Amino acid sequence: MKKNLCLLYGIAFLQGMVFYSPASVLYRQAAGLNIFQISVIESISLFLCFALEIPWGILADRIGYRITMSLCCFFYFISKIIFWKAWSFQDFLLERIFLSIAVSGLSGVDIALLYLYAPEGKSQKVFGLYEGLGTGGLLTASICFSLFLKNNWRRAALLTAAAYGIAFVLALFLLEEKPERLKVSLTKTEKRTLKLSRSFLFTFNPPFFLFLFGAGLLGETRQYITVFLNQPQYIACGLSAGSIALLYILTLIAGMTGPWSDFLTKKLGIPLFSACCFLCPALLCFVLAHTRSPLLSAICILGIQGFVSLFLPLQSELQNQEISAAHRAAALSLQAMFLELTSAALELIFGSMAQKSLRLSFSAGVFFCGAGFLLFLLWYRYSLKRH
Repeated sequence: MKKNLCLLYGIAFLQGMVFYSPASVLYRQAAGLNIFQISVIESISLFLCFALEIPWGILADRIGYRITMSLCCFFYFISKIIFWKAWSFQDFLLERIFLSIAVSGLSGVDIALLYLYAPEGKSQKVFGLYEGLGTGGLLTASICFSLFLKNNWRRAALLTAAAYGIAFVLALFLLEEKPERLKVSLTKTEKRTLKLSRSFLFTFNPPFFLFLFGAGLLGETRQYITVFLNQPQYIACGLSAGSIALLYILTLIAGMTGPWSDFLTKKLGIPLFSACCFLCPALLCFVLAHTRSPLLSAICILGIQGFVSLFLPLQSELQNQEISAAHRAAALSLQAMFLELTSAALELIFGSMAQKSLRLSFSAGVFFCGAGFLLFLLWYRYSLKRH
């Protein structure tokens, strides 16, 4: 099964090579889209992912993970070809529809295949390498864009489509999974079975949705600012496409603060650590709303990325602690669906405000981070009383 692992590693690296990612918003704007239209497309995409997850689970159970992986890689490839040729709102919406089909189908399937192909006792190491190669592909593509492509965005989109095409070809050479290890906690089969029963709805207390909503507000604020608002902000500051690409690379690096999360949580305690992760991004959003300094804007965006990345491991830990082991996969799926719905709603709000002014959108980030922390405190106070 070593060959299969190498193929999956190659797929992760190639699908991470989104060459146009440092200028993804500028690419869409050059084709005539505004920020609000981009947000509408993203929101539709999230809702579609939400709707397709269970149907894909049923299909994956019937046709197998290897075929599902190949189909999803094919849909990914088609989405990138459409993106390369897109020149209208309808074109970019069609691209996101194919992307949503691929993302919802791969949810859990790639992890299941990695587990099935991994040597006994080495699955965690395999997961880490898989994620690292995906980030490595994105970093490689971003550096190539900065050095060689710069303002040639269409060529960057073509190279991305080529990388995804090669990933699809690699997926065709995957072998069948080991039949003796088919029962995996993160497989689509188990997720489907538990989702269709009612007992999993009670695996954690309703007040935990306060925590999820707060975490969703923080996470989507980070996502929207570091992916969509950063490029218009840098343009407003007078930076070139090459400089924006370099800052994008630094943003990716700033997102690698997760390994320090556990140490800082133990050092500061959950309340103080969480306060830093929510309130520091709120302060940085406030600064972004009132500055056109390139240096200060870059520091703020990198800071938002770093603080929220620190919080994500704690968020995952708290999500897992809240649920019972018997229904873990189903409860995590329910939590993920709630977070997706939160993100879809915030995409529209952010997009509407950004269409009016960047300052208004960054000010909304201040509100969302602050509200997220208040929701976190309400849940934490309830959790202390319960325990």
